[in-house]
Amino acid sequence: MMFFIWLPVSTAMVYAQDEPLYDEIPLYIKIPHIGIREIDALIRNEEAYLPVADLFNFLKIKNVVSNDLETVTGFFINPDDSYTISREKNQIEFGGKVFQLEEESLIRTESNLYLRSVYYGRVFGLDCHFSFRDLTVTIETKTELPAIREMRQEEMRRNITRLKGEVQADTIIGRTYPAFRFGMADWSAYTSQQPGGKSEARFNLALGSVIAGGEASASLTMYTNTPFSEKQQYYMWRHVNNDRSWMRQLMVGKIHTNATSSLFNPVVGVQVTNTPTTFRRSFGTYALTDRTEPGWTVELYVNNVLVDYVKADASGFFSFEVPLVYGNTLVKLKFYGPWGEERTREQNITIPFNFMPHRELEYTVSAGVVEDSAWSRFSRADLRYGATRHITLGAGVEYLSSITDAPVMPFVNASVRIANNFLISGDYTHGVRARGTMTYRLPSNIQMDLNYIWYNRNQKAISYNYLDEIKASLSVPVRIKKIGAYSRLSYHRINFPGSLYTTAEWMLAGAMSGMSVNMTTYGIFSEYFDPNVYGQLALGFRLPANFVIMPQAQYNYTANEFITSKVSLEKRIFERGYLNLSVEHNFRNDITMGELGMRYDFSFAQVGVSARQSNEITTLVQYARGSLINDKKTSYLKANNRTNVGRGGISVLAFLDLNANGKHDEGEPKAGNLALRSNSGRIEYSEKDSVFHITGMEPYVKHFIELDESNFNDISWRLHKKSYAVVTDANMLKLIEVPVSVEGEATGMVMVEKDGVRSGQGRIILNIYRDDHSLKGRVLTEQDGYFSYFGLEPGSYYIRVDTAQLGRLNLVAVPDSIAFSIKSAKEGDYVEGLDFILRTTGILPDAVALPDTTAVADETEVAGILVRTDTLKVVPPQAERTVVKDTSYLVIHEVTRELMTITEDYYAVQFGAFRNKLYAEIMKKKVEGALDKNVELFEEDGFWKVRITGFDDREDLDKYIPVIHGQGITEIWVISNRAVRDAWRTLTREDSLAVVKETITEEPITEEPIPVVIRGTTVQLGAFNTLEETVSMSDRLLAAAEKLVTVRNEEGLFKVQITGFADTNEVREFIPLLRKHGFDDIFVLHETETGLVPVVPAAVVPAVEPPVEPERAEQPVAEPEKPVVIEEIVAPPPPLPRFVLHAGNFHRRADAERAKQKIEKRLKLPVEIIEEWDNYRVVVTGFFTREETYPYYPELAGLGFTDIFVYEKPLTER
Repeated sequence: MMFFIWLPVSTAMVYAQDEPLYDEIPLYIKIPHIGIREIDALIRNEEAYLPVADLFNFLKIKNVVSNDLETVTGFFINPDDSYTISREKNQIEFGGKVFQLEEESLIRTESNLYLRSVYYGRVFGLDCHFSFRDLTVTIETKTELPAIREMRQEEMRRNITRLKGEVQADTIIGRTYPAFRFGMADWSAYTSQQPGGKSEARFNLALGSVIAGGEASASLTMYTNTPFSEKQQYYMWRHVNNDRSWMRQLMVGKIHTNATSSLFNPVVGVQVTNTPTTFRRSFGTYALTDRTEPGWTVELYVNNVLVDYVKADASGFFSFEVPLVYGNTLVKLKFYGPWGEERTREQNITIPFNFMPHRELEYTVSAGVVEDSAWSRFSRADLRYGATRHITLGAGVEYLSSITDAPVMPFVNASVRIANNFLISGDYTHGVRARGTMTYRLPSNIQMDLNYIWYNRNQKAISYNYLDEIKASLSVPVRIKKIGAYSRLSYHRINFPGSLYTTAEWMLAGAMSGMSVNMTTYGIFSEYFDPNVYGQLALGFRLPANFVIMPQAQYNYTANEFITSKVSLEKRIFERGYLNLSVEHNFRNDITMGELGMRYDFSFAQVGVSARQSNEITTLVQYARGSLINDKKTSYLKANNRTNVGRGGISVLAFLDLNANGKHDEGEPKAGNLALRSNSGRIEYSEKDSVFHITGMEPYVKHFIELDESNFNDISWRLHKKSYAVVTDANMLKLIEVPVSVEGEATGMVMVEKDGVRSGQGRIILNIYRDDHSLKGRVLTEQDGYFSYFGLEPGSYYIRVDTAQLGRLNLVAVPDSIAFSIKSAKEGDYVEGLDFILRTTGILPDAVALPDTTAVADETEVAGILVRTDTLKVVPPQAERTVVKDTSYLVIHEVTRELMTITEDYYAVQFGAFRNKLYAEIMKKKVEGALDKNVELFEEDGFWKVRITGFDDREDLDKYIPVIHGQGITEIWVISNRAVRDAWRTLTREDSLAVVKETITEEPITEEPIPVVIRGTTVQLGAFNTLEETVSMSDRLLAAAEKLVTVRNEEGLFKVQITGFADTNEVREFIPLLRKHGFDDIFVLHETETGLVPVVPAAVVPAVEPPVEPERAEQPVAEPEKPVVIEEIVAPPPPLPRFVLHAGNFHRRADAERAKQKIEKRLKLPVEIIEEWDNYRVVVTGFFTREETYPYYPELAGLGFTDIFVYEKPLTER
């Protein structure tokens, strides 16, 4: 009895042990700065177990999984930080430590190794927070993960073209030249008072406008203690056109001359130059080549700005065209390995600003009068030419009338770049001076500079009497562990008549532990006084609560005494305010000074006050400055705290384009809540006016603006142009009016009707066309047959079910198309009721005509649908001849169009639609070699198509169909273009199956029995009540097997069967392939169970007299407009799959294998892995038409694949 009691209990225990102790469900992984991703995880006791390999692959962490899934090894970010996760030892080794895990912290399944989420944080610093309610795991870390760094790098790389100034924008808005615009004004005021003493004030007002298309600026300055002087005022008008190479700038007013002569007064005159207003940044490029590890990514930084990146080839070779910029160019190379390895290499290249690009000529011509007592006349012409990439030559002449003995001063100059880091330049002005400069930078970044100037003893152009001048400097960067410093030693000697004056300076500056240090030593040497050597030490500390303290001291080494000491304290208050306190003591003069001040940056002005106390003298100082910005077009008047005269700006106004003409017409309202980003300037948004104002922008430069529609008040508001490149004008705000399209939505249902019962049908493709018959878009129905398409501008449209898909499913749509219109309204338009009924053309039992019978197609008319019965006719061989059946098929799509023309009707044949133009050209060349007709190649709807023209009539075209089919083409479109005076419109479209070739040859009769083509064995994979299930099954079969798939209608059931097996052995070999693709309900039927009369023809048959009339074997091919009777002995083999659906591209084979298994498991589709160089492409094969791939786009996207596209196999691969 105890045995019988114990038996069920022990059995229950066994069953309980077999049951899994966890639930396998998908979770969402949320990581800041990366995003959210779905991942398969395990849940046990409300704790999450995450798959190690999948999670680390998502984070780009190196991992290698053992074949038995017991261990995972790799390294965490740094190659030196290796780790090992062992289920057998139940431990993790990482960073030289061993972390022993609790029992059952690691779970192995058939496909993965899972680790309890808490250990990701304890071991790797990946803190996982699991929400059982939301089924979400949030991972937080302070480490820059490879995935985060990769996203940051991708963001930087996307800015490469922007950094180069080559950003592609949807719309480019160039310069404007208005007759008059007043836009900017700057002002400033400074006052100081001494109680019981003197007071003074200074005021300045600058105005900026546009006059006659040019920039006009004027500045007025006044002092209370100084009489008004015109020399202290400034005014200039400048016309700029940087696109005009021969003259880019014309300036009138007080000009900048760059004169050799000493001019202490302004020059009023005219200046013309072809120098652009934009700062010349790029000098040119030079080739940089090197080697690194194979497959590593190399980034090129120029002055710490990422400008390019490449991937090293299989040998590690890479090359760059390095852009050289003016000044000192720091070229840095960063190398990134596939698993987080990082290396850095640096070098410096110096390009002085007087270098010109190769074969570029630049000139500047100035003329005017000097506002001195004699109103001296002045002129100067300067030319520079880039003779080579390493040599720039220049020449010119300067004239100054106040130099009576030699007013004309010709000059020449040259600059030579001997090496990347070795530069020499010099110039000579006749009768005045000669200069030379040499700069050399060592690979260790030590730089040496030498400058020598010789002066003519008798020259009068330069006001001082130097004989010569020498300057030399040595700069050395210093880095000791975490201490970074910079040291410079400089020497300056001036030779006066009868004396020498020399100064020397040694400076050391650096930072360590949050403290900045600057120590400078000066030395002054002359024949007229003793050497004077003194030094200065300045420190800076940042303290808590936003305090900064800066002590300073000066010490004279010669006199061995302190000169001055000073302590300053600064604190930031109220976000925009600063409080300053300083105390200074001068030891030589015994003067103590103290100052207390505060400054605050209001939005409309900057203001400041301070009080200074020097012994017994008190000084009070007040200052304020700001600007005004005016834009009459948008009624904008704004006070600003920065200077704006000479700067430009942009006003952006979005409006609802109700009539879709792209212009802001009267009555069209503004669109609020537009989001905007700009690469420069300061952005302000006025909610009242719904206008963005971007100010403080450099004029005459192309600025880029990006718009975002996500914040609009209405979902129907859409932007067609989201990026603008705008060239700003000086002293004005340029108005950019952005049209916002108000788009509508169209919805409806697609239902299948069977036996009077209608049900929704999913995955049906509908095409929406404009009234000019151009394709607007496509939409796929949901599972219940509902569809919705959003994004229709106001206008007329019509919608129809995709005819190619209907033909494949043996369905027709009622109605054929539905016309509708989208009305213009502020909130958009909504159209519903676009419903279609799909009806089958009839899937009837296969009919076989015996040799002595003739089958006639039954024709019936059902709601305008012509239903025909396909007939298979058996024709015996003729006497004394061997009949060899070459059975093939060709699908012919008949398309009739009316074309507005005055010519006669003509015909064309179209075939092939390729995304890759190369494949289309291959097909074109192949057909051209076989035909004497004109073969054209054209692009339509994103596809390259091949079309044959030049047919005289339909009979002429029919003669060429067998030739076209002989080139391996199984589907063509016959286009009949009718000559009428109207626009193109498709009238009729009809599909047919035609062309069965029969070749009769004389061959000897053999006595040996020949194997039959069809043995009579049939494999059935299911019987279904609805056509939808049947079509889905047949589509899967076509993708999995290259056999003839038939659908038979018996007793109200649709049966899916496969025929065409040579014998039962082939059936046995074929069944495992079916099981692999998920077909389990398999029945093998004999010919007696199928209800079909067995067809047993031989490939070679002794010739006998036929029981039928001889002419029956040579019946002509039916006209495409009539039902076509296919005469053949065996069923035609299915066509070879032509189209491939690309799912993803992976760097590792293991990732590609996982993706392949995932698709096969979820979608039951055949998947292949194609190896290309160092990548592995995962593709889904077995598609015969492009339309068959469309339903799987959302399926693959739902599985996490993003690189989804379809392409056609080249002919050589079929």
